[in-house]
Amino acid sequence: MTKLHSNSQLHSFLEGGIRTPGSGKFGLEFEQFVLDSECGTVQYFGPGGVEEMLQKLAKATGWKPYMENGHMISLTAEDGRAITLEPGGQIEFGSTPCADLDAVAAELAHYRGLLADLRDETGYCFLATGSHPRARPEDIQRLPKNRYDYLEPWLAQADELGLWMMKTTAGVQVNFDYFSEHDAMQKLRTVFQLAPVLNAMFANSPIRAGELSGYMSWRGHIWTKTDNSRSGIVESLTKEGTTFDDYIQYVLDIPMLFIHRDGGYVDKRGESFRDWMATGEATTEDWEDQMSTPFPEVRFRPQVELRTADTVPPEYALALAALVDGLFYNQDALDAASALTSKWSHAERLQTWNNAHRSALAGETPDGHQLKDLARELMQIVQPSVIAKPYLAPLEELIADGRSLAERTVLEMESAGGDLRAALGDCCCAYR
Repeated sequence: MTKLHSNSQLHSFLEGGIRTPGSGKFGLEFEQFVLDSECGTVQYFGPGGVEEMLQKLAKATGWKPYMENGHMISLTAEDGRAITLEPGGQIEFGSTPCADLDAVAAELAHYRGLLADLRDETGYCFLATGSHPRARPEDIQRLPKNRYDYLEPWLAQADELGLWMMKTTAGVQVNFDYFSEHDAMQKLRTVFQLAPVLNAMFANSPIRAGELSGYMSWRGHIWTKTDNSRSGIVESLTKEGTTFDDYIQYVLDIPMLFIHRDGGYVDKRGESFRDWMATGEATTEDWEDQMSTPFPEVRFRPQVELRTADTVPPEYALALAALVDGLFYNQDALDAASALTSKWSHAERLQTWNNAHRSALAGETPDGHQLKDLARELMQIVQPSVIAKPYLAPLEELIADGRSLAERTVLEMESAGGDLRAALGDCCCAYR
């Protein structure tokens, strides 16, 4: 292992993400809950559980399983596609880096076919919403993954909703490339700046433990009560002129969780990486571990990972990827999108972000308008490629209507007398 002696070594992780202009790709990470016919949790352990389901997928696909503590945790295809599990047994599909949206859609369609076969066999629903419709954290078995032995107790004491985040939320992330340090920081900064409107556009988690939560993005609200040292909107990274070093300084001060040594984990909870590096014992592998532990609305992995959206049904997940294509791979669109909220103060941005969690597109902006108005402005800025443009259609319809999926779900639930299955049926994503 290479020892770390200076901050210049820390840049290599981020510099490794720089791509040749014009070669930008997309990666999609798409999470869902595995539920029974009554919208109850399918637990990881035992007959008919998520582990058994993963074993069925391993046989169906021939993908390579990854085991921890004698249990199957994930599957990986030769081309890099992956099916992984989140702490509460949420299932996640990870695409390869795709050159265009047609390729992303094809990989997602194959995955949906696998889920449809499982649904035919088990009757399970694979629910694409940002929050579990019935369960509380204590109702859900935690995945037997060593990493979570360190993360779970830390989050349990860091803030009031950390375990809700681990076990009862699901998101959709889009990963995309940057072509220089300046380009990387502009893209990171712009996602932070747009986080309130993006959260409002993709709000899809109004239900908490069987009841309406009072939030359109309960998942978004949960993140504000999880661990502010490693999540949220990072003020220092929303400013003009930021560099890779600013991001590195942010990560250096995030409390550590663990490092790897001799094939196992070493507890480093609460220490700062800055102090660990000063001992002379820190390695490049330790830094890569540390880079995986911040969970803000956008981060480097090393590509840009947009994290602000609730999980949404597949057609809307593809629309999010198309939005990324039209905003972050077109310089004019990127400049215009960045300017939309650049005058907001950090306090105004946080307040509007909280308004988005509470009210989605009906949330108020600092100038007294609604987030639906800002979303419509953003859609006018988007300049998608010819291939990406058709995938924007579901989002265009939603923004024209002015109601998020969450707002529609609330109306469905109220009209159905609180029947979760009736309200959430359109979010079950395993249908062919």
